[in-house]
Amino acid sequence: MTAADRKALYRLAGGDVSRRATTDDLQGLLLQVVFALLMIFMIAYFIFVAATKKEREEQVLDLNRQKLVLALEKTAEDHRVKYGLNALMTQGTDGSRTFDADAHVRGGRLALAPAAKVAFSAGSAAAAKDYADTVALAAAWRAETLASAGLGEDALSADEIRWLDGEIVERMETMRLDARGVQRALAVRLQRGIISRPESLGDAPDAGALADRIKSRSLELIIKEIGAEVLP
Repeated sequence: MTAADRKALYRLAGGDVSRRATTDDLQGLLLQVVFALLMIFMIAYFIFVAATKKEREEQVLDLNRQKLVLALEKTAEDHRVKYGLNALMTQGTDGSRTFDADAHVRGGRLALAPAAKVAFSAGSAAAAKDYADTVALAAAWRAETLASAGLGEDALSADEIRWLDGEIVERMETMRLDARGVQRALAVRLQRGIISRPESLGDAPDAGALADRIKSRSLELIIKEIGAEVLP
């Protein structure tokens, strides 16, 4: 390194160029340059590490979410079977489910096939028992879903747990509405038979009382068939 080079470097470092740079001065200058370069590499390294860690965490979140979605579908399907819905409802190619009450009522009475009758009766009783305590039911859904997904609760973030609990509440309500819908659809269909035989209702003081009596009688028939209260 020439004298001019040493002066230039020393000037960049803020040194006094009026005096001759010593070996210690040059070593100090080089250490500053090395430290500055090292800081740049350290910052770049930590930025890279942070970005990589965030990417890994996002991949884990996505994988957990996928596992939970599939597990939720399985849990829901298990409850559909438990409540006898699959024996009565028809699933379309688009995934929608429908129920034809007319196919299960004959002569003003329920005319379910033996297997469907057993599934409807046992399923309605199970649904009434489960939905009498929705807190316990939600806990059961969570435990079943986590087991199916192969995940422990400690493996989930707080956001994932909140998302899972929200999904469980939504799917439980959908299941309740489906089970209730089947029961009410059959009751409505039975009302037609009751209306065709108004003498079975006795005297009613007015049209409103008559409508209430028809509704009550149809629900009584459903309750008699299933051996349990209908869902609210």
